[in-house]
Formats: sequence, C-alpha cells, structure tokens
Amino acid sequence: MISQIPDDTRRLLLIACTVTALVAGAIGAFAAQSVRPDCSYSVMSLSSESGSSTEQEEAIERAYWQTVAAGNCAPPHARWQFWRG
Repeated sequence: MISQIPDDTRRLLLIACTVTALVAGAIGAFAAQSVRPDCSYSVMSLSSESGSSTEQEEAIERAYWQTVAAGNCAPPHARWQFWRG
C-alpha cells in the first residue's frame, strides 16, 4: 500500500515528520529549563577591592540559596510549571 504513494509525497511526509520532531524537541528542551521565580534578596561585600566577577557571582548564588533555605524564596522549577498559572 505504501509502495503506491509517489516518491515526492513520501519525501514530503518524511520532511514534515522530521521538522515536527525537531520543533517538538526544541519546545521540550525550552520547557524543561530551570528558572527561578521572582525573589528579592541582598548581598553585601566587605572587601576593599571589587572582587572578580566569579567571586561576585558565587556570593550572589550563595545568597540566593540561603534565601531559599530560609523559606523566603521559592526554589527553581521547570519553566513549564509556570505556564500552568
């Protein structure tokens, strides 16, 4: 039965299925990314020199997780969970 389908139609069907699978995979990867809900917290640096950006990023990350541990911020969730409202 499939052998009765012209080659052009089979090729078009294969391309359509491939594009659909790629788009579904990209949307799935985007939806699974971890995102942080809106949260306010502060970080204070006591060094006389401005530390490297890596040190500052680590301090910000530590402050965020301390705020989450204290229950003042929600932990990160997969992006699709925020789509539910």
